[in-house]
Amino acid sequence: MSAPGASEPMLAESSSAFIDLRRASKTYAARTGEVVAVDEVTLSIRQGETIALLGPSGCGKSTVLMMVAGLIQPTTGSLWIANQKVSGPDPRLGVVFQKDLLLDWKNVLANVLLPFELRGEDPAPRRSAALALLERVGLGGFADKRPYELSGGMRQRVAICRAWIQNPDILLLDEPFAALDAFTREQMQLDVARLSLDRPRTTILVTHEISEAVFMADRVAIMTSRPSQIREIVTIDLPRPRNMKTRESPAFGAYIVRIHAAFADLGVLHG
Repeated sequence: MSAPGASEPMLAESSSAFIDLRRASKTYAARTGEVVAVDEVTLSIRQGETIALLGPSGCGKSTVLMMVAGLIQPTTGSLWIANQKVSGPDPRLGVVFQKDLLLDWKNVLANVLLPFELRGEDPAPRRSAALALLERVGLGGFADKRPYELSGGMRQRVAICRAWIQNPDILLLDEPFAALDAFTREQMQLDVARLSLDRPRTTILVTHEISEAVFMADRVAIMTSRPSQIREIVTIDLPRPRNMKTRESPAFGAYIVRIHAAFADLGVLHG
């Protein structure tokens, strides 16, 4: 096990990278002039790993994620997935946003199967898989409920199932637990960790919660305030599968302290 303080060069590029951001920047036009949200981010992500983009609110983490998703294009630089330049949404992607974006006029099962409907495919062959997925996240008896009948945590579980049912090679999580209470948030982290045991997939998690990043990720990319850059990457050498006891380990606590110190050095944390 490597030391909790171990980090790696933030600009390392690898020919074996599955997702590759190469000096990717994003500038937005505003009434007061141009705003640089992301400034020349370079990041190589290996196939099958989970990486967390960790930084303060408004620092550009979600902008990086949306560039990877192909939903926005970088102003300068480029992004590559499996050696193919990203120019638009990739069918290998599944995305879970902070807001669940469920359709209240459809029941839970129909919301999970919605991606197939939107592609003009018959969702019926996936019905059994969708029901099994709902069962796994504790929603086995809610397939016929409407989203407005569910709690916030239950709605977010449906959103995760909607992304998972597509069996994506890449899972993008944009602060999916930020609006949940602490207990539900920890349970959702465990649910996602358990689902990931079936098949390793490349996952990018956007979060501003340090403990969440350490618990879920293989590596944590520490991001500066806007204009956002990656200051360093910390490798999280904790055994998987992770569970509640993981949080109680001295190594877990040491990573928390290490990352707190990094943000203190950046001036994000004071006192």
